[in-house]
Amino acid sequence: MNGYFRPVLGRLPLLIRKHQTSASGRTGRYYRSSQEYLSGDFSGACHFGYTPPGQPFHLETALRAMEQELGKALALPHDSLVLDAGCGYGRVAATLADSPFCLNVVGVDLVPERLAEAHRYIESRGVSHRVELLNANYCFLPIEDGTVSAVFTMETLVHADPLEKALAEFWRVLKPGGRLVLFEYCVPSRDSVDPLRQWIAGKIAYHTGMASIERFTHDSFPILLGGANFENLTVSDIGPCVWPTWRWLFRRALCEYWAAALCGRFNWSNLAGALMIWPNRRRLGYKIVTATKPT
Repeated sequence: MNGYFRPVLGRLPLLIRKHQTSASGRTGRYYRSSQEYLSGDFSGACHFGYTPPGQPFHLETALRAMEQELGKALALPHDSLVLDAGCGYGRVAATLADSPFCLNVVGVDLVPERLAEAHRYIESRGVSHRVELLNANYCFLPIEDGTVSAVFTMETLVHADPLEKALAEFWRVLKPGGRLVLFEYCVPSRDSVDPLRQWIAGKIAYHTGMASIERFTHDSFPILLGGANFENLTVSDIGPCVWPTWRWLFRRALCEYWAAALCGRFNWSNLAGALMIWPNRRRLGYKIVTATKPT
């Protein structure tokens, strides 16, 4: 049994099958090597921030605001059970377990080192009685059919490999009428950009483990989720509210990564991607997608 699983919630019939935890391929390499979210300014948050129009940008405020927007999108009563697919360092899970949302959260992640930090953080927030952590692959969930009220991803579905398997697993573990909530960015179709941008974007996607990013074009979510048997789909684009974070990342990348490149140490990490995101912001999108499993 996984060392991070503690049956404190008492009623979670989770471990019913041998679960696959291997972080294979490019996604696994990315997750095992990426630590800047823990050691840098993001303080463990693995997502962009949300800044309402006309409001000043402050990174920590924006990161917490994005988590609050997720809680609002879930729109669930207290004590509902939700799955955090790709929980990382546990920041989002802790926010949802805390007031005002007071949800019970099962966090799933591929990398034990991230779960160790998530465990520490959740304990420090005083919400460990509401959070379970599982070292598992969300394409092979060790969770019983029809047991969770909602499944969400916070910029983690882009790492699904294969995407159809992840969506099928989300559908399987949801209760009838359960909600799927995705906070994900989207990109232009590959054939709509010039060859140089295609090459750069491909390098960044490969080295950051975004196995499904090319599938997330601007109008793709209705097709993807409809094909996975979800219904009642809604899509809203909050791109302009994310732009201040992208601008901040771009400025940081200019300072840090051009200096590294001059020393021959340039690498294709998340901050390298920031060099492209902000200049191309009007070609990109950031979607809040909701759907339900039929009753």
